[in-house]
Amino acid sequence: MTITEICKEINIINNIEKEKLIQNKYGYINNTIHCRSGNFQVISVGKTVMWDKKWITFPDFLMDYIKFILGKEWWNANIANPISEQHQIIRWHKGMVHFQNLQMRNCNGLYEAKVNSAMLSYLLLAYDLYTIDHNSELQKRIICRIQDKNQFQGALYELYIASLFIRAGFDIDYSDDTDHSQKHPEFDAKFPLTEQLIAIEAKSRHRNGLLGMRIDSNDQIFKLGITKLMNRAFNKTPNKPFIVFIDINLPNERKQYQSAKKQLIKEIDKSYRNKSINDKFNLIFFTDHHPFSNSDNAPASIFFKKPIYIESTNSNHKIAEIDTVKTRILKSISQYGNIPNAFSDLDPYD
Repeated sequence: MTITEICKEINIINNIEKEKLIQNKYGYINNTIHCRSGNFQVISVGKTVMWDKKWITFPDFLMDYIKFILGKEWWNANIANPISEQHQIIRWHKGMVHFQNLQMRNCNGLYEAKVNSAMLSYLLLAYDLYTIDHNSELQKRIICRIQDKNQFQGALYELYIASLFIRAGFDIDYSDDTDHSQKHPEFDAKFPLTEQLIAIEAKSRHRNGLLGMRIDSNDQIFKLGITKLMNRAFNKTPNKPFIVFIDINLPNERKQYQSAKKQLIKEIDKSYRNKSINDKFNLIFFTDHHPFSNSDNAPASIFFKKPIYIESTNSNHKIAEIDTVKTRILKSISQYGNIPNAFSDLDPYD
């Protein structure tokens, strides 16, 4: 074997090892397609090629990418609104810019501070949009829902769940969207190891004053309030395996894992003690995916890296390789919040 052949073998091994590291941190996602052209950073997302001089890091690109997806006209119209009427995304953007302006740059002109909740929320939304756009299909209807303040929270959670399944290595299928004769789950997820389609439903608990919801002075008593969401999910009866995700969306002062778990068990027991629901679903995951911090300038974190879930023992449609499916989903949830810093972080050949 020649030196050249040995070097090629070493490069192949190195690429395989880097692919494993990428998969472990970011999931089963497509590599970034990017290059430098003169002073420009160029990146291909799905069928779109974008470039800019100021994109040094991957988050630099994400900050502009979300504006591109939502549209210049929508962005300018919303940023001109009074603060009380501004969309949650605009508020996050302003909070992010304000936080950046308080930080010092390093010798390379880059920020090194840990992100606050506004910045992390904005970047996570942008990265979910990018993940879907670059690995599947970013539907116009979900963009319209994101743009609508009244539908924003539900659409935000649907994006989170769709990107979760992409990271877990599933293919997303929205084909049921064209059938308006009955209510359908959000999408189907096809597990490539078995080729089985699994219906996926996502519900998010609205909270007083959170994620753009108006503050209601009459709503002062805290309730977990997930029974109605579960019942609405069960009203959808897909003729296939069914996984439900419910975001409990706890306010900051309530973010205690064991306490939330006890409340969940208590409410489910009270609501369904005399009513069997085991045949309605295969798995239910309870998440709290929205970042939080103790103040606007404090580092943000994600509460439920390990979700609470229930597995049915009597579902009408069985999930093949269910333990592998669960492992993939739980791993993907734990990867949430891992956003590449460099364009090459998602490229095993760079």
